[in-house]
Amino acid sequence: MASPADHHDTAHHQQSNGKLILLLVFFCLTMLVCLSAAIFYDYQKKTISEAAQVNLTMLTNLKARQVGHWRHERIIHAQLLTANRDLLDSIALFIDQRTPDRANHIIQSLTPALSDSEDHAIVLTDASGLPILSVGDNINLKAHIDPEPLVTALDRHEVMFSKLFHVHSNATIHHHGHSHADVRTTHVHMNLIAPLYRHGDPAQEILGALIFIINPEHFLVPLMSSWPVPSPSAESVLVRKVDNKVLRLTPTRHAVSHEMLVSVKPPEGYETPGSRITEEKEGVFLGYDYRRVPVLASIKKVENSPWYLVAKIDKKEVMAPLFRIATIEAVTAIMFLAAASIMMMLWWRRQQALYQASYYQQQLQHQMLSQRFDNLTRFANDLVLLVDAQGQIIDANERALDTYGYPEDELKTFKLKDLCDLSQQECDLFWEQLKVEQGVRFETMQFRQDGSTFPVEINARWIDLDRGHLVQAIIRDISERKAAEDQLVHQAYHDPLTGLPNRLLISDRLKLAIAKARRHKTQAVLLLLDLDRFKNINDTLGHAVGDRILTTLAQRMQETLRDTDTVARFGGDEFLVLLEDIRELSDVVSLAQKLSDLVSQPVLIDGEEMCLTTSVGISVAPEDSIEVDKLIRFADTAMYRAKEKGRNNFQFYTPDMNAHAGRRLQLENNLRKALQRQEMVVYYQPQVEMDTGRIIGSEALLRWMHPEHGLISPNDFIPLAEETGVIEEIGAWALEQACQQTVAWQKNHPELKIAVNLSARQFRNENLVDDIEQILNKTGLAARHLEMELTESLLMEDVDVAIDLMNRLTKLGITLAIDDFGTGYSSLSHLNRFPIDKLKIDRSFVNSMSLDNSGIARTIITLGRTLGLSIIAEGVENNEQRQLLLQLGCPQAQGYYFSRPVHDNAFSEMLEKPTILPNS
Repeated sequence: MASPADHHDTAHHQQSNGKLILLLVFFCLTMLVCLSAAIFYDYQKKTISEAAQVNLTMLTNLKARQVGHWRHERIIHAQLLTANRDLLDSIALFIDQRTPDRANHIIQSLTPALSDSEDHAIVLTDASGLPILSVGDNINLKAHIDPEPLVTALDRHEVMFSKLFHVHSNATIHHHGHSHADVRTTHVHMNLIAPLYRHGDPAQEILGALIFIINPEHFLVPLMSSWPVPSPSAESVLVRKVDNKVLRLTPTRHAVSHEMLVSVKPPEGYETPGSRITEEKEGVFLGYDYRRVPVLASIKKVENSPWYLVAKIDKKEVMAPLFRIATIEAVTAIMFLAAASIMMMLWWRRQQALYQASYYQQQLQHQMLSQRFDNLTRFANDLVLLVDAQGQIIDANERALDTYGYPEDELKTFKLKDLCDLSQQECDLFWEQLKVEQGVRFETMQFRQDGSTFPVEINARWIDLDRGHLVQAIIRDISERKAAEDQLVHQAYHDPLTGLPNRLLISDRLKLAIAKARRHKTQAVLLLLDLDRFKNINDTLGHAVGDRILTTLAQRMQETLRDTDTVARFGGDEFLVLLEDIRELSDVVSLAQKLSDLVSQPVLIDGEEMCLTTSVGISVAPEDSIEVDKLIRFADTAMYRAKEKGRNNFQFYTPDMNAHAGRRLQLENNLRKALQRQEMVVYYQPQVEMDTGRIIGSEALLRWMHPEHGLISPNDFIPLAEETGVIEEIGAWALEQACQQTVAWQKNHPELKIAVNLSARQFRNENLVDDIEQILNKTGLAARHLEMELTESLLMEDVDVAIDLMNRLTKLGITLAIDDFGTGYSSLSHLNRFPIDKLKIDRSFVNSMSLDNSGIARTIITLGRTLGLSIIAEGVENNEQRQLLLQLGCPQAQGYYFSRPVHDNAFSEMLEKPTILPNS
């Protein structure tokens, strides 16, 4: 055990590490908070900048459209006025005659155009540009008319604006009734020049021009000075490019002088609105304005004009919300880190207090440990031994004394190895391992005083007590655990129902038996027993009865076989029997027959006797194979051959069985895909009136046109389809094809009927009636034209269920016929209960029929007439059989004499004939 000093050093080291980790955590937390704040700041900066750019762009576009719309309205107004024919005629006469009445008429026409207070005056000029008449304010015409754009407008024959220009005038200031000196004032004006043509036709000569003297401070200047929201720095200016300079058309907000027409050359080395306009660039950008202050600016050219609209706002104002966010972030982060540091400091002080308390508590516990150790171990549930460095037992608890059966003094005379079922070499190995490591763990057997043993698990480790450095051996009795492990092993290798070895165990024994047989030149024989029709017992009587039968048969087989033989349950209702050291196969034959007889003996269950049979497949090692899996597979193949031969027999495996099984497996795989590959076809055999040979119906017969094996007989694939369950899908398809084809034939032969066979698996389908009704609705065939053929043996499996199903079919209007009648075992009472319409005489009775041997056929015909049923004979192959059946009163028949089953095209050709009797 560790000393208190060791604990103190360890705890102090842990405290130092904890402090370092705490500082590291605080540093990481600080970095995380700073990084998060930086990311959030960057995100907000980007968001605010993008929003400001979008808003500035929208404002610039809006004002540019308003200016453009204003220009367009002014031009349209001038064009409408100059297109007035009455006004043009008056102007032409006035220019030619200069009479006062014409002047008055022109003044009266132009005065309404001055209703807009934006116009100072309208001036009429002659073709040379000299003013000859004006309407509106009394102004200095020479000062208010810009001659350069006037000449240009007259030369180009188009309406155009002049540039904005200053007009200087003198005004007298009056104060308290006294006049003072004149004050020189400056106004900004703009001319809109509209050429006049004789008769309003531009192709005629120019009479002169109308000049509209516009006051831009009425609309343009207020529009530029307005802003949608209060802003200390935002402004918009209307400018135009003049060579490499920029001419301001509206006053700026922050300039000392509010002169509008200021031509400025953009400063070099700065990205300014002026520098971008000289390059004819539009859009939003970050740069500097005329104050050399950073701004966010937007430039948009006014449509169809030389003007540019500039809107800008100080970058500092745009980012003001960001600075507030940054301040809040910083304060929040500082407060968070301060709170976190305070909490960590409080936590650390608490940990130090706990450490001090724990340290003093450990010292007290260590002082009491040695005193309490004996009490704790003495009454423990496990066996506890104290052993010195030489392995001598020096102490033991009460449980150890009771278990070993020795008195304490006598037990102390032993060494630990004396009680263990270990060799000296194993003891030395564990002791050397204990010297190197802190402890060892191993399992062994221990001896009691009476000589008996019991399994234990020993955990040995070094401890420090007042008595010195000792080994403490904690010994746990694991008898129950070992018993449970043995039980698990038994369950893993044995069948839980019968207690017989399972597939895993007999495979291991078979492997050993094969090796033994090869070594001793003998044989190992494997018999696979499969109970015939055992599924019927489970389905009818329940699995509980089936389990009791399996248990009884397993017990019988165990009692019959030799001790060297093995019988195992292979799964379900299959058993495997392994025979070893076989020298004569005749012994195997005798045992196989004995096992078959044993299974055939009745099994008494609840007072009732159950009789079963078994099919046995046999494989022999090493002749057939020396591989376990192959021997089992070969025995299984032989067992299936026994079932094919009628069950209740045994078959030895032969190599040709593999080929047969392989072909059967291939046939099964191909059968599952036959419908998808369109390999199934329906043939039709005509049913005729015996005397006339007229076709009255047909029987649909399924054929499989295999791409490799050709036409496969129904006798080969129908049983396989029944076994695999594919018959339901194939049968439904065949029924639909037959009904669909019959509907096509009924266009010319409306009373034609179709007969279709029902298999056993189809008959047991709960949805059979619904499926048939759905097919009839889908194909459009009337139910009375469909005849379902049922075998006699099929109906007798469960008479009540069969009658219920037949009644449901009859309610649909379907005709029911018993096929192969006379080959089954139905009684007259059952036959009278069945809702059938027709009896089919089996071909075996027709083939054996002669003048002296026709009793069975005669009886069936008489029985059918008595019960009011229709009669049809199948398998008629010659005229003699036909004539004899006619004499017996059989009205209908089918067979090779009339026609083999044929494809639908061939049957269609036969339908066009009045009779299909040979030589008719």
